[in-house]
Amino acid sequence: MKLPTKNSWVREILTDAIYLIASGLLFAIAYNMFFVPGQIFIGGAGGIATALNILFGLPTGTMITVINIPLVILFAIFYGARSCVKAVVGILVSSVFVDGTAALGIFDGLFPNAADNRLLCALFGGIVLGAAVAFMFTRGYSTGGSDLIALIVKVFMPKISTHNLLFAIETAVVIGASVMTKNANGSDGTFAAVLMSIFFSVITTFMQTNAFNIINSGFDKTRVAYIFTDRYEEIADVLMKEINRGVTLIDGQGWYTKESKKIIFCVVKKNEIFNLKTLVRKMDENAFMILSEATETIGKGFKAGVADISIEPKKKKKKTE
Repeated sequence: MKLPTKNSWVREILTDAIYLIASGLLFAIAYNMFFVPGQIFIGGAGGIATALNILFGLPTGTMITVINIPLVILFAIFYGARSCVKAVVGILVSSVFVDGTAALGIFDGLFPNAADNRLLCALFGGIVLGAAVAFMFTRGYSTGGSDLIALIVKVFMPKISTHNLLFAIETAVVIGASVMTKNANGSDGTFAAVLMSIFFSVITTFMQTNAFNIINSGFDKTRVAYIFTDRYEEIADVLMKEINRGVTLIDGQGWYTKESKKIIFCVVKKNEIFNLKTLVRKMDENAFMILSEATETIGKGFKAGVADISIEPKKKKKKTE
């Protein structure tokens, strides 16, 4: 196996740092320029943190971290500490940039009369937030919140799809935040005002989702990987151990050389694509890879019938006498 060089490690760290800094700045712009001034709520910890800022002046970034602390602890208990390391990094980076730029007043007043232009705040805030999440996600990081809650709930209710859980959680947060802040900052506090807040939140979510998908070019879908390499045995072993995905070898023949070839076939999830490409490149720089989208993947480790399994919790160890 080809060991990674010092230069490759440095390059990976610098690339991660650049993506995290860009993502942190975008998070700061989304919250401090659009969401908080325009009273726009998204699902998850961010929506609750925005409401707490509007009501009590509590720092948005700090509240995002505080809300995520018990979620990260529970997630680590059920899924293992190693699986939430990048989530912790993502949460801290987004929180530090949001609070740091707010304290410095970097984005104050750059979007004037935000409260009177909530539609524009919803549109632009959603686009910027979608880009921020996309930049983090392409390097394997996340910002916790609704994703962690959904996966924790799935430990006790495994037959409910993650998509439905996320929808229920984010809907509850948006409605709750809209009701909590209906009398804030001169709002008339009527039922119509609550409906308008929910309406703007729907627009924000729509824009965020589309911005994320455009930047990642369908990164949220399952990918099918075909890998052509002479080191297929070593690479297949590493993919099974490091990514924990099943690997199939397909017999093939190079038409030009007439030589028999082994093709590695592997199906991975959105957050595993980066690791797969990195591992293959480290072991064989000349490997030829094809990644294509799969409309739906059903089976162990993916979807089981109508309920999907995005990540499996730790198995309890049996007590030995």
